[in-house]
Amino acid sequence: MPGYLLVVGKATDRVKIGGYAAALAPIYASHEGYYLAIGGVGRGVTWLEGPWRDRSIIFARFPNREQVNTFWWGETYRAAIRKRDNAGVFSVVALEGQRPTPFEGPDAAYLIVMTASDGTPDQQALSAQAYSALSASIGKSGGVMMNSHESNRFTPMEGDSVFDRIAVAAWPSKAARAAYLESPDARAAQSLRQRAGLSVVATADGVPRNQAPPAATTQPVPAANPARVTRP
Repeated sequence: MPGYLLVVGKATDRVKIGGYAAALAPIYASHEGYYLAIGGVGRGVTWLEGPWRDRSIIFARFPNREQVNTFWWGETYRAAIRKRDNAGVFSVVALEGQRPTPFEGPDAAYLIVMTASDGTPDQQALSAQAYSALSASIGKSGGVMMNSHESNRFTPMEGDSVFDRIAVAAWPSKAARAAYLESPDARAAQSLRQRAGLSVVATADGVPRNQAPPAATTQPVPAANPARVTRP
């Protein structure tokens, strides 16, 4: 099954981040990795829940979970990552796919859901119900879960991970994803998440397979207006 790398970041030094981004394409390619989604607020990413309203997202695919490790801890990437020292804040996790990548390319649409409960049985139960509701309902709009939503089924690679559940869903089009987000099922799952604790949710739009990190992704962007965002 494929492996995925999910990066949520906020750049504070555009020059450094630009130099870092320019070095990434051949490193990804050498590990058969490529971007499924990459962008910032207003440029392919919309934050629906949580405090990360001004952060960018990179969502990348590798042939398998082990290849994510080989890429991340390899000497070439370890040298490249130094280019972004003190240039931003980043939270990075590795995910293991539970089926072949269902949808990719510029038409694909993703939903990224990250939650953290306080560890009490009641909140843990609500969190489990929220993800079960998501998994059970996305198929009605043509969506597919890309990874397991079970607790702690991901690997933190960088940054402080406060989350205990992370799930990514995919649709063949933005219209299909929008149909889910506007559904009663989505609102029910959102209510369960918010009662369970911290909830951070974003949409990310697919990109062509040969997409490299554009310079625009390193520039600061305004936070989304919560009043104008359709919440799941």
